[in-house]
Amino acid sequence: MLPTAPSAADTDHYFYTYVCELDGRLTSKDKPRTIGVEVSIPRIVQVGQSLALAWTLSDSHLVSPTNFASGGKVSITATVKVAGLLQGKLDSLGDKTQDVLVAGNELVLPTAIPGAAAVSKEGKVTVTPADLVIDFTPPASTVRINDTDGTIIKAEAGDEVLVDAKKEPIRYKGSWEYMDNTNPDRSGDSGQDVTWTAKADDLVRVWFTGTQLKYITERNLDMGLVKARVDNAGEWEQRDASLDEDNQNKVQGRKYQKVLWASRVLPYGEHEATIKNVDGTHMLVDAFDVITDQLSSPPKYFQTRCKPQRQTNGVTVDVVAAPSNDGSNGGNNNENGEITDGDDSARGVIVLSGGGQGHGAPTATATATKTAKPTATSKASKTPQVRVTPKGGAHTGEAPANDTSSPLLIGYGTTLALGGVVGGLALRRRRAVHGSADRGNRG
Repeated sequence: MLPTAPSAADTDHYFYTYVCELDGRLTSKDKPRTIGVEVSIPRIVQVGQSLALAWTLSDSHLVSPTNFASGGKVSITATVKVAGLLQGKLDSLGDKTQDVLVAGNELVLPTAIPGAAAVSKEGKVTVTPADLVIDFTPPASTVRINDTDGTIIKAEAGDEVLVDAKKEPIRYKGSWEYMDNTNPDRSGDSGQDVTWTAKADDLVRVWFTGTQLKYITERNLDMGLVKARVDNAGEWEQRDASLDEDNQNKVQGRKYQKVLWASRVLPYGEHEATIKNVDGTHMLVDAFDVITDQLSSPPKYFQTRCKPQRQTNGVTVDVVAAPSNDGSNGGNNNENGEITDGDDSARGVIVLSGGGQGHGAPTATATATKTAKPTATSKASKTPQVRVTPKGGAHTGEAPANDTSSPLLIGYGTTLALGGVVGGLALRRRRAVHGSADRGNRG
């Protein structure tokens, strides 16, 4: 006869499949890559509180484009368009640090991505889930490419040869020769081998992905001038391999694994360097070091955009007045009547902060947008997923049922009281009857 338990929290959960662009650095050329997306949106928000959203990502098929040491980071920007009281868009930010990555392995995405925007007056806000933007920040690293990671092309000057840099990062052009560890002079070289030429204008090209390239060779008296430049731009830079590292004095003895030239620091991405023999003396290629500096923000190189497979709903959120400051709201009020957090753990409220999976402060950008036509489905959750204070109830994350319990309880109590009175009268009458019979028997 008593009313049922309170209804679930005023939060709906919308489920989508997002499809990521083909031929992105984190996807592939042959098939679309998808991500499962759940967006949690409150139905009701009180004035003075935040419109809090939560994105949960799953079933990701984004992959690492190459091998990386641990410390790389995937960053997600999840965007909703907002209209009504708020205009423009609301970005939710999250990131996830990666362990060691192998080319083709799936990336680990942040699972919970929070975002929020304050609302200051009553009305309605229309929320429409929009794009996901996935970025990747590679870890700082130095990767050595040996001189043998390429092909010697016996070509005439002026011939151009194309190369797949992912399979073969070095291409030699001219009269180059290979010398391995059977020569005792190679004992100190990287890999105990070199590729060399003694003809002017012979050159080597290197394709690399990073922020800088360093040319590793020997310094020795029988070496000569080389010139180098990167991305076929700017002036050629000349170096003399017969000089010591101060570039003032002739080198004394053979010096192994020396950096003769380093490119300028470049934006992270794919680059091409060319190094050429100037005067026809010995030029050796021992190795190249590909440098990736510590990056303060994700490079555009890996950025991948994902869109909903189908048109998303426009979800309406009601912004209502906060309860009066009489203590009935179950929360803590300050002197201005605004609701403050209090002790969430004691009241069963779950606040999505990423739990170590997602980090970042939400931002709101004002730009004019259109609201998409509603097409998505939703379902209510029995466990609160965002901070919600239901109308007319304590700050528990759950909304109370309709106010039908008081009449029922009063009626139920009245019934119990009347039953007790009637029962008492019947018991007294029965005792009186039994008392008269006993006296008659004793007489």
